[in-house]
Amino acid sequence: MRFPAKIYIRLPGRLKFPFVREGVQFYTSRLKHYIKLELEERKAPSKGKEAEMIKQTEARALLSGLDPSTKLIALDERGKSFGSLEFAQFLRKTLETAPKLCFVIGGAFGLAEEVLLKADHRLSLSHMTLNHELALLVLLEQLYRAFTILSGEPYHK
Repeated sequence: MRFPAKIYIRLPGRLKFPFVREGVQFYTSRLKHYIKLELEERKAPSKGKEAEMIKQTEARALLSGLDPSTKLIALDERGKSFGSLEFAQFLRKTLETAPKLCFVIGGAFGLAEEVLLKADHRLSLSHMTLNHELALLVLLEQLYRAFTILSGEPYHK
């Protein structure tokens, strides 16, 4: 089953870990059967800055050029947690009302308050803090799982 919407995932900086890049390729190739997906590594210089300034720089990079019709979903440890079946239903309902979804992942210091306030939803992948690269990999796997659930495929057991 192919969904007509498009999903963007934005994160500050580039992926550095080779095993994450490999996992990202694995899941993005699987997800292309269900939805248009675009990973956007946003340049957000952070050398020699304080945490709050880094978060502000990342916020500008993550929010720049965002289409107003796009539903913004911020990954935040204080966000709503879902089981996989619940997440699939949340995703289905959200895709029915929005042609585009954008998940944003913060850097080492998390997301700036500005991003959290602009977000239509806040999503927690875990109560544990995850490195932004690992958060991306977990998100991609859960998106793939959700689309297989929605398509009635046996991946989720």
